[in-house]
Amino acid sequence: MVVSCTSVTPLPPTIPAEHRVENDPVPPDPETETLDPKMSSADWVEPLDSGSCHDAAGRLLVKPCPTRSGIAMSESKAARFGLFKIRYRELREVLIADRKVFGAQREVYETRLQLADKAIRDLQPGWIDQHKAELGLIGGFVLGIATVLVVGSIGD
Repeated sequence: MVVSCTSVTPLPPTIPAEHRVENDPVPPDPETETLDPKMSSADWVEPLDSGSCHDAAGRLLVKPCPTRSGIAMSESKAARFGLFKIRYRELREVLIADRKVFGAQREVYETRLQLADKAIRDLQPGWIDQHKAELGLIGGFVLGIATVLVVGSIGD
């Protein structure tokens, strides 16, 4: 007699088990990140209107006078704004990568939960296993009656 058993083949994980996304370093803070030391440390922003350098009589007060409206800012302020823009994109890419990792982990987790649920359902006793005592009693009773009838008919 040969007896064998098998188990469910586990799915290989799509990400390394030792990788923890929460331990990945956070990009530097653009507010405190060091700038080029040759750059001026003055942080200022001024609005510019094309007509702001003229007085009420129309005389030119400041030279050079801007021909277009906008803002003027210091070199360090512009560098900080650039760093914020870079860090935003970097953090966004990290977030997208984290979502992929978490999605893969969720997929493996859900698959393993479904396999475990199926294994538990397969281990539950069936109808015959649940009612084997009753079936044995009824079968024994029927077999006993049949035996008595057969023995009785042979004896006559």
